Amino acid sequence: MDGMNDNKYDMPMGLSFQLGLNQKALEAYARLNDEEKRQVVQAARNVTTKSEMRQIVAGLEQNFC
Repeated sequence: MDGMNDNKYDMPMGLSFQLGLNQKALEAYARLNDEEKRQVVQAARNVTTKSEMRQIVAGLEQNFC
């Protein structure tokens, strides 16, 4: 690394957990390009409930599988 703190891929714990529970969504996330991954991570950072996080993950499964 170049010494800069680049956290664009730092995934919120809740997103990691929910992806771990949903193999199809995890595979869909893995196929996203960098910008799409950044958007998912940013959306996950803005959630306030487990239900909202589950909706993000369910959306990955439905929209990208």
